Amino acid sequence: MNRQDKRAIILGEEDVRKGLIYLAIPSIVGMVINGVYNIVDTIFVGRLGTSAIGALSVAFPFLMLISAFGIAVGVGSASYISRSLGAGQKEEAERTAATGVGMILGLGIILITLGQLWLEPVMRLFGATDTILPHAMTYARTLLFGAPIIMLKMTLNNILRAEGSAHASMIALISGAVLNMILDPIFIFTLNMGIQGAAVATVLAQSIAVCFQLWYYISGRSYLKLSPSRFQPSKTIVMQIVKIGIPSILTLGLNSMAMALINNAAAPYGDYAVAAMGIVKRVMSLGMFAIFGYGQGFQPMAGFNYGAKNFGRLNEAIRFSVRITTAFTFCAATLFIIFSETVISWFSTDPLVLQTGAQALRAISIPFPLFGFQIIYFSLFQALGKAIPAGILSVSRQGLLLIPAIIILPRFFGLDGVIFAQPTADGLTIIMTVILGIMINKQLDREAREHLTFINQEIVPAKAAKELI
Repeated sequence: MNRQDKRAIILGEEDVRKGLIYLAIPSIVGMVINGVYNIVDTIFVGRLGTSAIGALSVAFPFLMLISAFGIAVGVGSASYISRSLGAGQKEEAERTAATGVGMILGLGIILITLGQLWLEPVMRLFGATDTILPHAMTYARTLLFGAPIIMLKMTLNNILRAEGSAHASMIALISGAVLNMILDPIFIFTLNMGIQGAAVATVLAQSIAVCFQLWYYISGRSYLKLSPSRFQPSKTIVMQIVKIGIPSILTLGLNSMAMALINNAAAPYGDYAVAAMGIVKRVMSLGMFAIFGYGQGFQPMAGFNYGAKNFGRLNEAIRFSVRITTAFTFCAATLFIIFSETVISWFSTDPLVLQTGAQALRAISIPFPLFGFQIIYFSLFQALGKAIPAGILSVSRQGLLLIPAIIILPRFFGLDGVIFAQPTADGLTIIMTVILGIMINKQLDREAREHLTFINQEIVPAKAAKELI
């Protein structure tokens, strides 16, 4: 059986649950390993002091902003690739992949140029205090030079998953994260590079992961061909990438802005508050990355079956995905609440960091059981090419709802207001997701009925004609 037949069977014929697990596990493993890397990286840097952890908290939104471009182009490309393959248009899928890579390389060069001019103001904007700024500048400047590599890795991972090469995507994610964890202590402590060593380790590890991704395509192991000759950008391809990518870049861009606002709101209380909020963000990313990974496995299944007009499989995939992700997030939230103090103690022995971090971890875990529900419907909207509802959800949790919360609540509740801003925004986003979810379910039911009517109209005349003959 060739790769095309196997992929078509997994997406279009295999038992939906088995197919989803097959597609999701590599993404989940890869994303969770990246979450573990974020935690281990923070533990290593934590040995350099509270201000160094604060620098990671300030630089994390910057790294998210860099990643946002790679993920946005990757998600936009992947959505159109999945739908093109579902409709049997392989050449269009290959042109989309090449266009996505070309776009991200151009964006990487622009980001390096602009970043050099505005790095210090950006670090200030992201909440760097006078004591944190030198560490944050050192860390972010190195990441900036590696921006094209970091962005390209994100884009290629999404393209690999869209074509059904989920295991190759997993290997790239795992290799990058594991190498990063190995290189961290070497560059930070052995080579005595401090926090700059953590950034160098990140860029070097991601470079090796990108080399593997490119080798996978060059060696002919991929289903799609990725070469300069396929770089034939059309208005349709570019618009599809941009249309579906915008919600992702809005999500991560607003996430960066929200983290910057949180850092700025926490800064008046001291470096310990900035460090504590940054630690909690990274701890929660472990559970969130697992759900993001599942969403990445769910997306090609949803996009392929929607493109193939197989609404029964699509609805089954949605129902199963909501159930399994909700079960996971409920368990994760329970563990975070019970062991909050123990978890924060892994990163710092500062009593103020421990107290504030544990409180924040318990607070943000309260609405987390329904995070899987949010991500499944967000991924569904992206997979179906529904940019408007995807955009609404993307700008709500980390923008329209969180930004006002982080501006208003601290004025009345002080540091507690900073801590409870994200849980408040999450709760309101759940309500919005329910409303949009009901709307898209009704639309899919209507499209399914229309498709069935069309099939019946085609089949009945054909049978009649055959009887006459």
